Formats: sequence, C-alpha cells, structure tokens
Amino acid sequence: MNKMVYIFGAGISGITLARKLAEQNWQIKIFEKNNFVGGNCYDYFDKHNVLIHKFGPHIFHTDKNIIQKFIKKFAKFREYEHHVRVNVKNQQIPLPINFKSLEMIFKKKSKIIIGVLKEKFKNKKNINLSDLEKIKNKYIQEVYNFLYRNIYANYTSKMWGISIKKISHDVINRVKINLSYQDNYFPNDKFIGIPKNSYSSMMKNMLSHKNIQLFLNQKGKLIFKNKSIFFQNKLICSPIVFCGAIDELFNYKFGKLPYRSLNINFIHYNKNSYQKNAVINYPAHAKITRITEYKKLTQQRINGTTISKETPGEYSSKSKNFNHRFYPINNIFTSKIYNSYYKLASKFKNLYLLGRLAQYKYFDMDDAIFNALELSQKIINNYE
Repeated sequence: MNKMVYIFGAGISGITLARKLAEQNWQIKIFEKNNFVGGNCYDYFDKHNVLIHKFGPHIFHTDKNIIQKFIKKFAKFREYEHHVRVNVKNQQIPLPINFKSLEMIFKKKSKIIIGVLKEKFKNKKNINLSDLEKIKNKYIQEVYNFLYRNIYANYTSKMWGISIKKISHDVINRVKINLSYQDNYFPNDKFIGIPKNSYSSMMKNMLSHKNIQLFLNQKGKLIFKNKSIFFQNKLICSPIVFCGAIDELFNYKFGKLPYRSLNINFIHYNKNSYQKNAVINYPAHAKITRITEYKKLTQQRINGTTISKETPGEYSSKSKNFNHRFYPINNIFTSKIYNSYYKLASKFKNLYLLGRLAQYKYFDMDDAIFNALELSQKIINNYE
C-alpha cells in the first residue's frame, strides 16, 4: 500500500504529525498558505538582528517526558525560567500572585494574610481566584477584592472585549495564585526552555525528512462533493489532516466562529535593556495588555533591544490591525456553531481535524505536539 497523507497547515501541529508519520514510512504532502512555517511559533531576526517572535512570546514548557524527548531531537534548548511581572499601582509585582506579591501589595498585613492562606489551604500548592472568593475572612476578602479589581477584571475584560461578569470563571481561573514564594510562571512543568537557534530552525529540522514534501504559498481549497474530497481537481482518498479554520473550510456554512486578535507593535531601541523582565503585564493600561523584551527570552548578546506592545481586539479578516486569529471564544453559542461544523466534517471518513483553528480550542505548544502524536497513531491504526 502506498501510504500517503495530505496535511493542510504547517504550524507546530501539522509539522509534528508530518514528522511522526514520515518516520513510520508514510509519504507526506504538507501545504501551507503562508511563505513561512511554524504558525504562531514563527520567529525571525529583525533588521537589527534581534530574534523576535512574530506572534508574541513563546516559551516551550511541558510536564510530559514523551513531549520533551520528542522535541529535543530537533533543537538544542536553553533552559529558561519565566518570571512575569504585572504593573499594579506603579509597582511591578510577580505574576502569578504569590507570597512575595502579597508582601509588596499589603505590606504589614501580608503576614496575617499569608498565615490565613496557609491555614485555609493546607497541602495545596496553588489556588484560583474563585477559591479566595469563598473564604469568609476580612483579610482574604480584601485580597480577593484587590486582585479582582486591579488585575483580573481589567486585564480579562480588555483581553476579551467584554465585562468580566460575562466571562467564564474557567478563563479567569487559569492564572493561579501560588501559595509559596515561587514566582516561576510555569512552576509545575518539568522542562521549560527556548530553542538556542530559533523555533523556525527547529521546525525546519522537523520537516527535514526524505518522506516529507512541503508546499508554501498554497491558496487552494478542499472541495467537498457528496462524501468525497477533492484538491486541485483531484479526488483524495488518502487521509487528509486539516489544521486551518474549520468555519473557513466549509465556507462559513453555519456562520463565522469569532476570535480575539492582537495588534503586536514591534519597536527597537538603541539601548541594551528596556525593562527588568522579559514580559510585563499592564492590566490598568487603556489598550496595552503586555510588553515583551525578546533579548530577555532568547538571552541574545547583542547591542540594542526590540520590544513588542500587544493590544487586543476583535478578529476580522478585513481589519488592518486584527486580521490574525489568536484566541477562540468559547461559550454556549460558539460551541453550538463548532459542533455543527464538527458533525459535518465527521461525514468525511478520511478527514481529520487537528490544532487550534480546526478544533477551535487554545493549545499550548506541548499540548499541540501531544495531540499530533496521538493522531499519528490513530491514522496508523486506521490504515495499516
């Protein structure tokens, strides 16, 4: 049997799947609409030779040994601890909130607050904002109100474009509160790092296999007739893995799925440092959510520095500043639309959906890789 698979989308999901199947002697054709690979992980050297991340800062982190083992075959990593700060009332305090953050905010009261937290949440490493809200203690309620008003409400409503009262608690509770002095942004992950060369170099290494053919700048669409799929006027009976926007795939038959987008403005300065930390969040700012200084991520030794300022907005393909899909908006309404697309896709036995846009769900890089590895085994089982 001539084992062939067609993959549409050369982001980290599609590239991982391509590599894994290629190693199992499958022939891969991978089609990418852009002139670069890596999707949102794409990075490049700007005109000042600073390595920047086009779609905002990406730090690779995982708690899964299988993911770490897989990814280290294609890049050498510089181990990195991510220490984020949040600008609150002219102080830059550690985020996630931890005991040091509480000391900076509440000064003398912090000793009492930390004592109550230790008593109420014994044997817990972290909690979320909802956990705080439930504690009927005047000191803890003061902490809850301060964090809610000055960090969570401002940042979250700005990020999603609606009042925090209309946002799912699941979204709000993603940012944990550490019950220690630990201020590593990813405290539970076994491995945190950034490729020594670049993510783009890592992706190219993953694609470097005799069984993989890459086609860039591909604007052609899949055509669905009855229960068959055609591409470039050719019937495709082999497995097809689609990593793009599912609503666009089916010509918006059930309506458009909404996304939040980002306008990322890059600025270069002729000085060696712009801010103390790689990433600083600005919940109180009218527009900006965070500022990233890339040298502090990549640890480049180079004169000058490049930063990015991120401003969120509603995605629209016609927008000048917000024309890239970043974050799916998950609610009852969008779930209904997505499920309609998913049921339609399920009618085509050789069509598989993979990745953030096709599955309409936000994935960290390690989760994207894990999903691709799982799908590779599913395809092998179905066709061998």
